[in-house]
Amino acid sequence: MHKLWGKIVFGISTASLVGLYCLSFMPSALAKGNGNGNSQNNTTTSSNSGSTQSPSSTSTASSDFSSIVFNLDCVISGTVGNNSYSGSNCTNAGISFGTLTIKQNPSDPTKVDVVIDLAGDNVHKILDVSLNYDDSKFQNNAFEVSSSSPYDVKSFNVAENSIKAGPYSGLDLKISPKATGPSNDGFTATISLDAFDLNPEDFNFQDQLNKIFAAVHIGNYGNDPGVSGGNSIWVGASSYYKAPPPPVKVPEPGVTGALGLFAVTTLGLMKKNKQFRHQN
Repeated sequence: MHKLWGKIVFGISTASLVGLYCLSFMPSALAKGNGNGNSQNNTTTSSNSGSTQSPSSTSTASSDFSSIVFNLDCVISGTVGNNSYSGSNCTNAGISFGTLTIKQNPSDPTKVDVVIDLAGDNVHKILDVSLNYDDSKFQNNAFEVSSSSPYDVKSFNVAENSIKAGPYSGLDLKISPKATGPSNDGFTATISLDAFDLNPEDFNFQDQLNKIFAAVHIGNYGNDPGVSGGNSIWVGASSYYKAPPPPVKVPEPGVTGALGLFAVTTLGLMKKNKQFRHQN
């Protein structure tokens, strides 16, 4: 009986010490190894350098960031308030229509997710999404697009430098959700390419005119972001920021201290048990 008790106490003590080490030291080591995981966000606006599909001059390695968030901040064609826009440019109207986020797929790191979040609370409908990719890498490759949200993908088309966003032309990849009613805000599509490890940086490129990074066709629009109506509007993203990955969680000092106290207590019990066995 005494031998069995000794084994139990020894097992508890060993497990406590191993758990204490893992929780106290390993997370901090992982955090140190995360490199630029805590880098500051970089906001970038499009530049008219004249080169075809140039990425931002401040682009950072994709491993440093978990996602790229494009600001839907300019109007290609449509009405905002009392002002109407139409043409081959994307004009900043001084208002945000939402965001388009490209991030690593959480289930498969070789894929990327495209998430649309429009202004307002489930008011508008996403009709089309147009993206740019790195022409030097892909050049009309056979991308696959599937849905990662309740709203399915109706169709997608790859036509490098030929995809139109209303009257605007020069994008690479177009995704159209299925019609689902007055709103499908929160639509998420997953992009994959056979035998290729995609990352958000592969889609961080401006169009052929070096003006926008992406475009969204918005329906159920009432002439202002967040207001429903019977119109539609084409908007673009002329700027973006990079969102750092979530920090590695380190255990609270109270948890670490409690585990340490438990380990010391069990070691003391084991010592007392050994003395008791010698006395008997």
